[in-house]
Amino acid sequence: MLPSEIRKLNAGELGKKEEELRDRVARLTMKRNARRLDKPSELIGVRRDLARLLTIKNEKAKGASA
Repeated sequence: MLPSEIRKLNAGELGKKEEELRDRVARLTMKRNARRLDKPSELIGVRRDLARLLTIKNEKAKGASA
């Protein structure tokens, strides 16, 4: 997911997307631990998307309070 796509989302959509990504990370982590994950790079990509989303969400929160 590109940062420009994330920046277009409103607060409600950001929360929903965050929940979705956290769930996906959890599922992929369980698959990895069970040795059933075909592409380890998929887990890395989802984690990066989550980190990107949280960074932008934090930027928006700080911008609104300033």
